[in-house]
This record gives sequence, C-alpha cells and structure tokens, in this order.
Amino acid sequence: FGTLSRLTNETIFEDIARLALSEMWTARSKRNLLGNDYDMEQEKWIHPTSSIGAGVDSIFEYMFKSYVYFGGHEYLQTFEAAYGALLQYSRDTTGGYAFYNIHMRSGEVVSSWVDSLSAFFPGLMVLAGDVDGAESAYMLYYHMWNRFRALPERFNLFAREPDIFYYLLRPEFIESTYYLYRATQDPFYLDVGEMILTDLNALMRTSCGFTAMHDVLTHTLEERMDSFVLSETFKYLYLLFDEDNPLHKLDNSFVFTTEGHVLLPLSP
Repeated sequence: FGTLSRLTNETIFEDIARLALSEMWTARSKRNLLGNDYDMEQEKWIHPTSSIGAGVDSIFEYMFKSYVYFGGHEYLQTFEAAYGALLQYSRDTTGGYAFYNIHMRSGEVVSSWVDSLSAFFPGLMVLAGDVDGAESAYMLYYHMWNRFRALPERFNLFAREPDIFYYLLRPEFIESTYYLYRATQDPFYLDVGEMILTDLNALMRTSCGFTAMHDVLTHTLEERMDSFVLSETFKYLYLLFDEDNPLHKLDNSFVFTTEGHVLLPLSP
C-alpha cells in the first residue's frame, strides 16, 4: 500500500495501512506481544497466541521491511520492541533454536509445535542484523529437512514427530537459507541448497512440473502446485546459486515482499 501511494501520489493507501498497523500495535499486551487473530470490529483478540508462525508472521516482516524501504523510524521502533519481546518470551532459553507459541499476556507456552511458515524467521533475523541468532534458529528447520527430505507443515517439538504431515513446497526455509548465505558466504548454505534441490527433483518432480508432498513420512504426493512455488521457492533457490545476479550488486534498500516480489527503491 505504501508503494502504491508513492506511485499514484494518493496517500490514502499508505494512510490506511499505517492505521491498521497502529491499531494492531496499540492492542499489544503489556509484554509487547501480539496475538494471532484480531477482530477489527469488536477490537479484541480472538486467539491470543503469540508466535512467529502462521497468522502473525508477516507483521514482523513488514514492520522491519517498511523501515528499510520507506525509512520511517517508527517502523523500526515498533519492530525492535516486538522483536525484543519474542526473544525474551518466545525463544527457548537453552540454545535459541526454537520459538514457542506463547500466551500474549502471560508469556507462558501454550503449544509445543512449530509450523513450516515460521522457517522464514531466521531470514528476517539476518536482515535485522542478528546473524548469530539466525544461525541458531535455522538449525531446527535444517534438521527437520535433513530427516524428512521436506518440511512438515507442523512439527511437535516434544514428541519430535510431525503433527501435520504435508509439505506444500513452501519457500520459507529456502528463503532463510538464501539470506544466511548472502550474510555469511558460508558454503554450508550452498550445500543445504543443493540438498533441497536434489530432494525436490527426486521426490516432488512430475512429468509436467512439481507437486506438493502429501506425507513427509511416506513421500506420497498430492496434485497441486501453489503459485508461491514459482514466485518464491524456485526464485530463492535460483538466487542462492546465482552469484552474479544484478540484485546482489545493488547498493540500495530494495526488499522482497512476503511473496518474493522485488521492490526497488522509488527514488535514489
């Protein structure tokens, strides 16, 4: 919406987006935690579970990327407060590998699973400058992929088994792999990329494209390929190995949207 306002010189789009973010942030808990599902009409949280996964993941991404792209320090201040709360209450205290689902008001753990969408978060940590933290958080998803040759939609950390078994060719783990390689130049992440590419070709390639995996235990397949596979999954894989890509030579504040589209700066 902010980009649309700048392209059209109509401020209403960005104004509404700013208002929505402001309303959500005003409704945060005293611990600076956000819930998962907010009823805008009743102005209350329906699901007060705070996490980095489905339902709430994109707000953290856009808080920080709005600062990078537009330069508004209020975006950075909001992100830093929200990020600090996640590190304090959601991240495990032993090694920083997992972020638990917690109650936004008490900070207590409410469920023992992580979902595949949360695999984006190490990449966001890289953008925020927390590379060491990102490397620790990344390893949880790496070990899951290494075990299943895919990423289950939901994994139970206590049972150490999937709760939801399908893999929809989601890009989030690959996205974090890309960001960590760009930040560290560690060839480990190229090896991970090769592992992912090998598994996609061996297990999920069909005669007319690629398809989602129905069960990561049996490697049975579905008959679907979502649009994000092309816009994100394969894009980040390609960029991981394309050292000479023009994007890697830019010295400006471009960003990828949550759907992997490149937004170049609107002015020098």
